[in-house]
Amino acid sequence: MSNYAEGLNIKAKRLKKDIAVTDIRPGFIDTKTAKRNGQFWAVPKEKAARQIVHAIEKKKQIAYISKRWRLVAQFMKLLPYNIYRRIV
Repeated sequence: MSNYAEGLNIKAKRLKKDIAVTDIRPGFIDTKTAKRNGQFWAVPKEKAARQIVHAIEKKKQIAYISKRWRLVAQFMKLLPYNIYRRIV
């Protein structure tokens, strides 16, 4: 999905359209359908919604919900593939 969102952003800029695509990358959000047991850094749905709206209004290309999930994403990029495959 990230490549698709990036492609849409590039196409909109090339066509000189005032269109912004925001790639929302959520972590765990505390909802009725989500299991509470073992959720790591679960975010209340109201806070997640505020962060998503804020990211869209600021026309951010990528938004991690909650912001601390950016740390997890950066850490995962550093892992060798063999270790990453075992975790996921």
